[in-house]
Order: sequence, then structure tokens, then C-alpha cells
Amino acid sequence: MNLVTMQEDDLDNLHHAILDELHEGRITPSYVAKKTGESRQLISSRLRDLVMADHVQKIHKGLYELVDDPRKESDEELHDANT
Repeated sequence: MNLVTMQEDDLDNLHHAILDELHEGRITPSYVAKKTGESRQLISSRLRDLVMADHVQKIHKGLYELVDDPRKESDEELHDANT
């Protein structure tokens, strides 16, 4: 269990973009770099933040999957859960 925690306020736009991609499935830093136009190193750094906070899991060299999204549920997700 990691002691590092991330709240929604700790996330920047790139964290959000990575989390959005992770909702679609597993990702690699190169894939997200191509989608966002950011460097692979910067993507890897943001992924490391999310891994250290137990929100993302590195399942293989360079391959990541979502464990727990630190963002608050959107209104749409809340609506879907209540229907």
C-alpha cells in the first residue's frame, strides 16, 4: 500500500488525458504520447505519479491499466449508476 495519495485537485490536464485513455483500455506511454502530442517521457512521468498512488498498475514493461480513477464521478456516471 502506497502512502502517496492523489486527489482530483492534484491532477493536471495530462493526468486527465491519460485517465481518459485508460478508461478505453490498457495503454503504453508511446500510444498516449502520439494521441496527446506530448513527449513519451512526460507521459511516463505522469503514469509514474498514478502508479505510485495506486490508481494505475504497470502490468508489463511499458503497459498500464486503470485500477481506480481518482477523479470524482461525472454527472453522467452518477446518472447511469442510479438507473
